[in-house]
Amino acid sequence: MSRVCKKRPSLCTDEPLAQTEVLQKLSLLRHMLSSCYGPFGRLKQIHNNVGGHVLTTSTSSVLLKALTFSEPLLKLMATFVTNHISRFGDCGLFTGIFCIGLIENAEKLNLGAAAASRVYKQLLKESVRYLTSDCCGCKVEVDFSSIHSLMALAHSVITSKRACMLTPDEAQHIISITVQAFLQSVPCDSSGRTCFGRTVTVPLQGQPVRDSAVFSGLLVEVSMQQSEELQRLRPGPYKIVLFSTSLSGDLSEIGEAKLKMHTEVNPEGALLDQLLLLGEQAVRDGVGLFACQKVIHPVLQHYLREHGLVVIERLGAALMEPFVQMTGAIMVESLYSPVLDKAYGQVGGLHVYRRGSKELLQLLPSGEPAVTCQRAEHILRLTLKEPYALLGGGCTETMLSAYIRYMSQSKAFQAATALNCSHSQFLLGTEAFCCSLQSMASSLNHGGQHCLMDLTHAHHWVTAVDMDSQTSALLSCSCGLMKDRPGLGKTYVNTEYRSFFPALIEKSDCQPRLLDSFTAKLSALNVAVEMACLVLDVKYTIKDVN
Repeated sequence: MSRVCKKRPSLCTDEPLAQTEVLQKLSLLRHMLSSCYGPFGRLKQIHNNVGGHVLTTSTSSVLLKALTFSEPLLKLMATFVTNHISRFGDCGLFTGIFCIGLIENAEKLNLGAAAASRVYKQLLKESVRYLTSDCCGCKVEVDFSSIHSLMALAHSVITSKRACMLTPDEAQHIISITVQAFLQSVPCDSSGRTCFGRTVTVPLQGQPVRDSAVFSGLLVEVSMQQSEELQRLRPGPYKIVLFSTSLSGDLSEIGEAKLKMHTEVNPEGALLDQLLLLGEQAVRDGVGLFACQKVIHPVLQHYLREHGLVVIERLGAALMEPFVQMTGAIMVESLYSPVLDKAYGQVGGLHVYRRGSKELLQLLPSGEPAVTCQRAEHILRLTLKEPYALLGGGCTETMLSAYIRYMSQSKAFQAATALNCSHSQFLLGTEAFCCSLQSMASSLNHGGQHCLMDLTHAHHWVTAVDMDSQTSALLSCSCGLMKDRPGLGKTYVNTEYRSFFPALIEKSDCQPRLLDSFTAKLSALNVAVEMACLVLDVKYTIKDVN
């Protein structure tokens, strides 16, 4: 069929960052992401202009996937952010806001794209060097013998999800069971080959948040009829077999291949006979639990249950890996060959739970619990590789900006020469970088308070009144590690001040209330700078106008 309308040629734009419309779209995206940032971020409601459901969220992964971008540069940035989130599970909003801040500040200060990219990359190296050094004041070691650090990390992630509408008590309960689930997935015995467990979240609608709990093993949804049959279970352990192929009796394994059959052969009957052979072998080998990722033929199910086997079908792809990890079974991928002895696994026992409208079968592990609720648990798991965390509440950003400003001013001439740029260009690039960092701290404030930074340790402080007022009472900094004291000088964030090296805090009785993932934020810092440099270097964009 010919086109109703002739296809219009694609639009090629040179120097896209010189276009006012592109800069306005960048600014709009930054304001949107900034308003969602932090535990007091605002929710966004997204609705297609041609109809459909309304999406409410403040999470970057959901927000960016729901938005439709016509500008190629914004599409590129959204891809970078979502890729970061898929790997690290946190700091998506930080990545987007900081990246756009770097781009806008470079444009505002009339800093050339080439010079800005070179300076930003050099300052990124200096930032990483500082954050990974022993003299870094915003990095704390996670002590696994104390639960405080783990609770603070989980608190930062869970309280930032505003769309969950959790009360303080509900949030604290979810934080507690998340840490509990994480600790249960870490093996006690560190000798030999260490196998870490994982957590699987089972969502239940209409149930109180306080009813959320941690179960060792694995929970699998079963039908009401199965639940009644399972009430008469014998004690464990149970030998299990797990199939990843369909046992429905169809020809899905054959695919699109052509089959030649004798006229007297009934293909459905032949497949059913093969399925029953599998059932006979399972009974003969003493299998107690017969599980399949997909559908099991009703005749095979009836045969297995008649011989006392527990049958679970439609496990789904998501549960296959944790099922294998917990039971030690090897997935059987074909129904045309006997099951090998080494493919069998084992569970310690079975227990039936009724939660709301769902009937859940708990598979108890035969040894140490390995599978036990997602994003917060993922952040906790990152600390196993690098047992560090960064101070939250914007304190890491203000401290890092103070350090970068101090080091850059002391090494400005040498750095400018090495980067093949002028002294003024290097200082402008430093100013753009530090202002972007400090803006990240002030983006956490959504209530009109004043954002301050002390001039000794460079921590972030928030007050509702003027800082020179006698009625201003600051009990502690935003992360909770520092207490206010007389004579502690402060200045407003993103104002001029005399550069200084952030002093380390001596041992204190205070513990930080807010912590961020060290690994996730370090990656976010790298991704944001690399993305900003890439966007600044773009000379042409091609856009389909249809």
